[in-house]
Amino acid sequence: MSQYVHHQLLRAMRTAADHPDPDVREAASERVERWQQVIDGMADGTLRIGSRRPLVGLPAWVTLRVVRGGFATGKAAAAIPPAVDERLRAQRLGIEATRQAIFESWLTPEGLAELEVLLETGAYNVGFPEHAVLLSVAALLRHGADDSVRALLDEVAPLAGSLRFSPYPGAPSPLRPGQVSRWTARQVAGALEKARINPRVAAEREALTVWLPLTDKVVAFWAGIVEAPTFDEGRIDEARALVADYDRAAQQHTRCRKYRRPGENLPILIDALRQVIDGQGTWPPGRVKHVLSRIEAKRGLPGSKRSDDLRARQAVAASRPLHAEVAVVVADRVARLRGDVGLTDFPAASAPISDDEATDVVPAGTPLPASVLRTLRLGFVSDLEELIELGVVPSAEVLASLVPQLTAGQVASSADDPLVGALLAAIYRAFRQRRSLLLLDLERQVRFKELPWVAALQGLTTDGPLDDPLVLARRLGSVVLDAFPGTILPNGFVREYGTLLDMAQVRLPLTEELATDIFMGRFSPKFQQAAKVAAELLHGSLYERYYGIDYAAVLGLPEPDGHGNVEEFDRMVAGDVPAGRSVAANGQIIERQQILTTHNLAVLVKLGVQPGRSWTELAHRAAKRSFELLERARNSPWPLPAIKNAAYAWRQAVFFLSICGDDTATDALRDLPGATTWPTTQILDDLTRCHQGEPVTPFTGWTQGPHWAQSTVLGNRKPPLWWTPPSATL
Repeated sequence: MSQYVHHQLLRAMRTAADHPDPDVREAASERVERWQQVIDGMADGTLRIGSRRPLVGLPAWVTLRVVRGGFATGKAAAAIPPAVDERLRAQRLGIEATRQAIFESWLTPEGLAELEVLLETGAYNVGFPEHAVLLSVAALLRHGADDSVRALLDEVAPLAGSLRFSPYPGAPSPLRPGQVSRWTARQVAGALEKARINPRVAAEREALTVWLPLTDKVVAFWAGIVEAPTFDEGRIDEARALVADYDRAAQQHTRCRKYRRPGENLPILIDALRQVIDGQGTWPPGRVKHVLSRIEAKRGLPGSKRSDDLRARQAVAASRPLHAEVAVVVADRVARLRGDVGLTDFPAASAPISDDEATDVVPAGTPLPASVLRTLRLGFVSDLEELIELGVVPSAEVLASLVPQLTAGQVASSADDPLVGALLAAIYRAFRQRRSLLLLDLERQVRFKELPWVAALQGLTTDGPLDDPLVLARRLGSVVLDAFPGTILPNGFVREYGTLLDMAQVRLPLTEELATDIFMGRFSPKFQQAAKVAAELLHGSLYERYYGIDYAAVLGLPEPDGHGNVEEFDRMVAGDVPAGRSVAANGQIIERQQILTTHNLAVLVKLGVQPGRSWTELAHRAAKRSFELLERARNSPWPLPAIKNAAYAWRQAVFFLSICGDDTATDALRDLPGATTWPTTQILDDLTRCHQGEPVTPFTGWTQGPHWAQSTVLGNRKPPLWWTPPSATL
């Protein structure tokens, strides 16, 4: 871990020193500071990396600042100096602007009345879960839960002098239930402000507005005298002016190198002018005439109809604003909207430039270019399915990031009091922004219910199961399978899904993708439970035969011991691959676990998820993604990540084929793009042989050393080291 931390620090330092973008350098400098905090904390013992309480002296529920890899920095996220709104409040009340004094001011009768108003109006914003502590106190008092208030204050009071426990000023959310957006208006505006001018487009603009008009002036000069050259004082002055214009343009406008390159038309004519000005009398009339004839043949000389028509068209093109210039105007438009939600009025946000917004370079009526519309669409507010259809949600990872917005609505519905529900939803959204910690020894991340104020508020919620969370869970399961059948469920999605099942009081084991670099060689009991769910569903299936599994033996595994260990399951999965020997060895073991458990697919089926597409179509789409990834691996200098993901997609395809139970669906896979190239041909041949009852070597992703799919030599393939419990070979 120490090596990893120092590597990240050096990367950040190099970026902070060398990157050409000042914004990137500034962000990197902040990372340098945070990584230094990690190193200092590890050195002096104030940080216990791998613990769910990494910062000595702080309870687990405190939101920490966490850097890449799950390393806590040693700083609490809510530990900031009093903000502007707090200082103004302190000034108004005539109190000292300290954390402790401000905290105590909220607990006076007047302060509690203010909190009550905030609850009733919804005019608050919760950035971190801690910002809802005092609102929770008011909500509990509202329902007469005095004992819960005393217990909560006893829990948080020791940190009242360092953490902000009050909300920020805000406004009620304008979103309807079920509406989501990928970005907020603030994020959209920030992205538009950073829009960069395309160098090629900028060069074209420079050519149209600077170089072509200058070229026409120089050509017109020579066309008027080349046949009967007379260089009086007026002509010489005109030549000097043209040369000066050229030199100034060459110094100020450097995007178009063509007009400064020797041998091109304009430099040739300018060099002739310099010779005339010098009075050498050696200017090349033949070369000048040749250049003029080329120009005349190509587009006509200045003043001709051909030339005038061309320049008119080019003038229209030059007058069009650049996409980046339009983006800046639209950024100002979006910046005036509420920043913490998406674009609730998308037609207004995407309308042409108005009279009030017009600038010298962006006239009124300018339609928004496609690049600006694509950025705006990231803030589009709609239901999840429409965002997927529009391409706003391009991956399962992005989908997972949106699910908390939906889950928050379910959290809100669990409270009888809508004001308490709205508060719980706000806390939940903030909680899901909390970054996961690096944990060892099977420790669990802090759960939402472990926040003391949430635990107190849940005394005001419905005790029994809720129907809506289960409906939402089935809907989300269908959406993710329909949209991304060849992608394993991301951990963020799994986490949110677990929350929904908890609210519905459905006990089904969901499993996360484990990190190979910190894997300790052991699995928690839920992984064995998930394997048994898969065994019940897939016993006797194509999936079982293809991967060489004996699901009967899986069903016979003993229950966890008193310490929650599942040692026989661990040994079954690992076989003779020792955990910890290398990241690749850990990856092999984790992949075998995913094969046994189907990585949550069997759980979705058991839950009753019914995708909109048929299982056969899902199988074909997953296989298509696998073949695409294998093709990408063929053309990549680093093929192993693509091969790994191809194997994951293939596993999902085999699962879907097993569920549909249609043997003919396998034959149709050979009609997919990429099915006739290596190594796809070998994978399909193996699947055919499996249908015929022959044992095969399944396609898996992780390997120690080169993967067989990297070679066209079959002899590089090795049989899998499959599940070998201590007493039997499965």
